[in-house]
Amino acid sequence: MANTHGRVIFPPSCSIIIIVLQLLSCSTPANGKADFSIIGPKIPVLAVLGENVELPCRLSLNISAEDMELRWYRNQPSQVVHLHKNGTDMKEEQMREYQGRTTFLSAGLDQGKATVKIHNVTVFDNGTFHCNFKDGNMSAETRLWLMVAGLGGMPRIQVQAVQGEIVWAQCTSEGWFPEPQAEWRNFRGQPLPSMTHLSASPTTGLFTVVSNVTIQDGDVQNFSCCISSPLLQKKMVNYHLLPQLSRSSLSKEWKIVLPLIFTLAGLVTAGATCLYQKCQKDRNVGQLEEERLHRAEEQHSQDWTEDKVIYVSPSLDPDTTSPKLALSEDGKSVRRLFFDQELPDVPSRFDQDPCVLAREQFSAGRYYWEVQVGQRKAWNVGVCLESLNRKGRIPKAPQHGLWALELYKKTFWALAFPRVRLHPSGPLHQVGILLDYDAGRISFYNVGNGSLIYSFSGLSFSEPLRPFFCLWTHDPNPLTIYSECQPPEATGPPQSQGQERVGTLLQQDP
Repeated sequence: MANTHGRVIFPPSCSIIIIVLQLLSCSTPANGKADFSIIGPKIPVLAVLGENVELPCRLSLNISAEDMELRWYRNQPSQVVHLHKNGTDMKEEQMREYQGRTTFLSAGLDQGKATVKIHNVTVFDNGTFHCNFKDGNMSAETRLWLMVAGLGGMPRIQVQAVQGEIVWAQCTSEGWFPEPQAEWRNFRGQPLPSMTHLSASPTTGLFTVVSNVTIQDGDVQNFSCCISSPLLQKKMVNYHLLPQLSRSSLSKEWKIVLPLIFTLAGLVTAGATCLYQKCQKDRNVGQLEEERLHRAEEQHSQDWTEDKVIYVSPSLDPDTTSPKLALSEDGKSVRRLFFDQELPDVPSRFDQDPCVLAREQFSAGRYYWEVQVGQRKAWNVGVCLESLNRKGRIPKAPQHGLWALELYKKTFWALAFPRVRLHPSGPLHQVGILLDYDAGRISFYNVGNGSLIYSFSGLSFSEPLRPFFCLWTHDPNPLTIYSECQPPEATGPPQSQGQERVGTLLQQDP
């Protein structure tokens, strides 16, 4: 439309459209890329132990990511799994455990798609990954969850004892991840009640299964042990057959065996008559020898040298005590404070986590002590290396020099890597710790019923170990180390009762 002066005049609606287009053109970055977000898999990625797995990420916009910095990392950006920057893989910035194990897949990079392949998956890859795309000052990221699963070996069934129509059997298998499920069934295919114990290797993280069952009545004809992976939906089954004889065959065998039994009984009677007089003469000598052996056994049981278990009562070290904790005067008890106290900031002190160490250091031998955790709702109890870093948040895992149990949010854990959920039999108010330094084993017991809770084994120590304690939550209940001279609820001689309890628990130690 033209006015009388020859200028073009647009209708109002057209003017609004032109203004909006101008605003959009002004808001677009100079490089032509708008704000973006990152999209990853909506469900956990399943990876099989020992195989390869891909972690894909893509931009929400269909734009090129060729000039962007692409970073896959674990818990912190510095924990680099793979970094692709300026069109090059920055291998020198990778975590040591991922060096030589990743490949960057650039197919679809011009459309905003990128993938990292992890080779030879291990159990330590299980968990959270982050994918971050950065373009100049703009960046976005998403989180991926990798679930690792491994199928263990064929179960091995060992019949430990047979008495009449009752059988005690044990089923074992190694190399599982995550925690597998064990099940026994009789020859009718019906499940049998059993007790199963799981333990994780501190070096490989793989689970070993030990399941025990008592089979009775008519179920002893044959039975099976099945161990299955909940993630892979696969299982390993082994069958065990016990021969059963019919009544007719038993009758025929007894007709043959009974005469032999009577003949053997006659020979035994005759031999016993001949040996009676000689045995009578040797009786006095035997009694003297028996008394000598008995005295030697008593001396052996009272001889608590370093190559046997020594019952100790560690004392808490005030130089390591967190400002969040307060120790008793005798150093045997610790409680959590509502407000931090002022303490000298020495290198040996925990400054953030509410932890404390014992004064004692162990570098050889076998030692046992007991800790009263009582009704506390959160705690750590265990041992650690003398060199454990005590500043900042403490990484609680064996690879950092710490082996302990934890109660947190009503759940018990063994601080292995990965963590192992525990199900103690009976209430756990009193924890027994058995440290076998030379054998590389740390075992934890429920002193209330004498059962083994968990055992770290196959360890190798290069420096002294110290008892370790942490008190989470502001719980007024203290944590107490029992005195060597006054074991809990002592009813007999203190040291003999401590030794007897250690002996009883040692029978539970695998």
